[in-house]
This record gives sequence, C-alpha cells and structure tokens, in this order.
Amino acid sequence: ESRMIGWWVGGRPVRTGRADVLATTYVRPGTALVALASWATDTVEVTPQVAWRALGIDSARATITAPAIANFQPAASFRPGEAIRVAPGKGWLLVLATR
Repeated sequence: ESRMIGWWVGGRPVRTGRADVLATTYVRPGTALVALASWATDTVEVTPQVAWRALGIDSARATITAPAIANFQPAASFRPGEAIRVAPGKGWLLVLATR
C-alpha cells in the first residue's frame, strides 16, 4: 500500500546528486523506503537530498536505517546529511522514518 515515486519523476522526494546513482522512493504515511541503485564504475559516496516535508517526516527527528538483508546488505544507520558509500552495481534499501 505504498506509493512509488520513480527516479525519473521530476518532483521526486529523494535525489542523490549523481546521474549514475538513482533513488526510487516508496511512500507510506510517515515513512518511506528508498531503493538506491548504482551504475557508477567505482565506489562512490552520495548524500541523499531528502524533501522530508513531502514525505511527511519530521526532519528534526528523522532516521535513516538499512535493515540487514541476507546476501544484499548489512544492517546500518545513517544520519540525515551523511554520505553513504555505494559500490558499483550495488545499492541500498533505506528506511526513512521519524524516531
């Protein structure tokens, strides 16, 4: 029951600042799942640019977590505004919410 906002949508709420690392967002009231995918040839760092208000998330209390998913990603937490390392051909599934 989420609303998908693809990386190609002009008014997307999450951007990476790179043409070779894309973000698609799945929005539910008060939370979002962001799928980051890298087509970069090297490991890169991206700092997600998030329109918190558009997601219905309080930016002052926002959290960004990556749940552990076997054979995909380790569990991790990031602060809003923190750079995230993305390996070539890889990505992250990030949960954005209010703590």
